[in-house]
Amino acid sequence: MCDPVTASIAFGVVSAGLGIGQQVASYQQARQETAYMNAQAQQNYQFAMMQTDAANIYENQKQMMQETLNQQNAELAGLAYANDIGQLNLRIMQEQEAAAQKKQETGKAFLQAKGEVSAAGRVGNTVDNLIADYYRQRAQFDFATDRNLAFAINQTQQEKRGAAATYASRMAQNQPYMKQVNLDPIRPIERAAPSSLPYVLGGASAVAGGISSGFSLYSSLPKSPPPAPPFPKLDPGAAAKAFGGLDTKGITQKAFTPGLKLY
Repeated sequence: MCDPVTASIAFGVVSAGLGIGQQVASYQQARQETAYMNAQAQQNYQFAMMQTDAANIYENQKQMMQETLNQQNAELAGLAYANDIGQLNLRIMQEQEAAAQKKQETGKAFLQAKGEVSAAGRVGNTVDNLIADYYRQRAQFDFATDRNLAFAINQTQQEKRGAAATYASRMAQNQPYMKQVNLDPIRPIERAAPSSLPYVLGGASAVAGGISSGFSLYSSLPKSPPPAPPFPKLDPGAAAKAFGGLDTKGITQKAFTPGLKLY
């Protein structure tokens, strides 16, 4: 069985070793947790960057599709407007041609009637009044024809304005796409590695605690008496009695005196 001092020292060393081991394990765990959190933050950042790039690509595609659609609508609106204006111009030409034909037919009829009157060989106020009446009727007919032509052209001009308004309305429907810009995520700031100073201080505290625990254990252990020597110390008086009153002192002196013989 070991003595109290050895037991106290062993207990203090074990206690200090456990404390130091705990501090080392805590420091390694803190480093691993910091590395894991940095890796996770970097992974989340990369994933956010991929999402941002995908969103921007999608916005670019939507903008391109909207611009293509606007261009097609503009071309169709321009073709429709040109077609409407062409038809209206053709109508004006037709109205003008119809008015010219009517005037030409009226002129032929006037010349024919005038020729018939002149061919009859009549003279006088009656013939003059009749020819004047033909001129008046022709003038009235030409006036009515020109007035109708003017009304038709005016109506056509109004329809041209309506075609222009329709073209403008179709063009106004081409709204530009307001592209949404997705900003890049903020790059994460890596956590610094934990300092070893608190854990070193913790280890020193564990050593001090182990020493204190050893002293406490030593103080609490019972103090036993020193062990007996292997051979008991002889008493000369008791030896003399054991040998019947012999002078053991003399025997001892004689036994250890040089040159003496005991027989």
